[in-house]
Amino acid sequence: ELFKDLYKKLKGEEYKERFPRLTWQEAMDIYGSDKPDLRFGLPIVDLTSLAKRCSFSVFKSTAVNGGVVRAINVKGGASFTRSEIDSLTDRALGYGAKGMAWIAIRESGELYSILTKYFKEEEMDELLNKVKGEPGDFILFCADKLSTVRRVLGGLRLDIAKDLKLIDNNTFKFAFVTDFPQFEYSEEEGKFIAAHHPFTMPKREDVAYLSSDLSRVRAQAYDVVLNGVELGSGSIRIHDSSLQEKMFKALGFSQEEIAEKFGFMVNAFKYGTPPHGGFAFGLDRFVMLMVGAESLREVIAFPKLKDASCPLTEAPSPVEEEQLEILKLFQGSNESRRKVKSKEEITIDIDNISNLARLYLTTDEKEALKEEMTDIIKFSQELSSVEAENVPMTAHVMPLKNILREDKTVNNFSREEMLKNAPTRDEEYIVVPRVVE
Repeated sequence: ELFKDLYKKLKGEEYKERFPRLTWQEAMDIYGSDKPDLRFGLPIVDLTSLAKRCSFSVFKSTAVNGGVVRAINVKGGASFTRSEIDSLTDRALGYGAKGMAWIAIRESGELYSILTKYFKEEEMDELLNKVKGEPGDFILFCADKLSTVRRVLGGLRLDIAKDLKLIDNNTFKFAFVTDFPQFEYSEEEGKFIAAHHPFTMPKREDVAYLSSDLSRVRAQAYDVVLNGVELGSGSIRIHDSSLQEKMFKALGFSQEEIAEKFGFMVNAFKYGTPPHGGFAFGLDRFVMLMVGAESLREVIAFPKLKDASCPLTEAPSPVEEEQLEILKLFQGSNESRRKVKSKEEITIDIDNISNLARLYLTTDEKEALKEEMTDIIKFSQELSSVEAENVPMTAHVMPLKNILREDKTVNNFSREEMLKNAPTRDEEYIVVPRVVE
């Protein structure tokens, strides 16, 4: 009701549609995003079970080894030119795919693809039925681990909608997304960590999995989404001390760590904690979408610049040395303090870098890369302020030591071993498909 009331006041008309509810898994599986844009179709279709039965090695090996094979049917896409298909392929590679297989269904009903030779007639009929393929359609595929396929097809879905102008900017589609994962696996740490924070209440029916399978635990967390933008997020909090203890244990915290990091919270449970939850609403994002602005900076009174500086207050500004002394900051030489006080503009041309590297980067990837490179440059600048006087020069921090690999005689690879990773093959040769008529 809050959003509908605001919509009526801002747009001058009632929003009569009911907000659809999607679980996080439904959103990720169908749209490849936990903040799906519902203004257009292009749903993602799972073909993993069918892929296990076909003879196309890329699809079959992926499906058999625990990956997934999914597709998007682009209605009317059979008219794509070769350069447009190549552009889609390049973007798929940019999102992390190893390639992009496709089928074009010509107006005559003829299938134009190298995949036809690897599917029996009944298998191809089943595939086309699943994706609702019709003459004039273009079906693109991705086969990889689940997270990669979601990212690739989710990105391509948005790209295709923009390319084909399927998005009506005067249309507004709200949605609730619920049942987010309680945990996510960190490759860096080699363990599960809290996806949101360790105080989110898990679904009651999933509590048993806290001690057996953390990947199956869903959180009582929820988002409101509008046109592919997260408007707000919230969750129900844990109010049961025994359940909170199970959560800490599942995350691998020792009793000492619990006391040190969350002692205040654990002690508060002793006085009784009522059931409670929260929701954070991004009013600025809502206003941005309502007025059709391209950036949050256009609807904020005093926006920061891209380097996080504030034109209004001129922050950050030089700090007096007396203040640094009081705060015990930058306990170095006067020279190092002078370097800290000076502000240098760091300019990075990410578009030029991506072009030189022949990499397609999404807007989010460009921002992330720019941030990482800026951090590296800033770190190198900080190194220049380190006191190195009277420190002997050295070429290597660690002493050098030659380590020679022992020579071992091995047999040459057999032809079968050399061809086992070939995506397509005919007897003892690699098949190079004809891609240009």
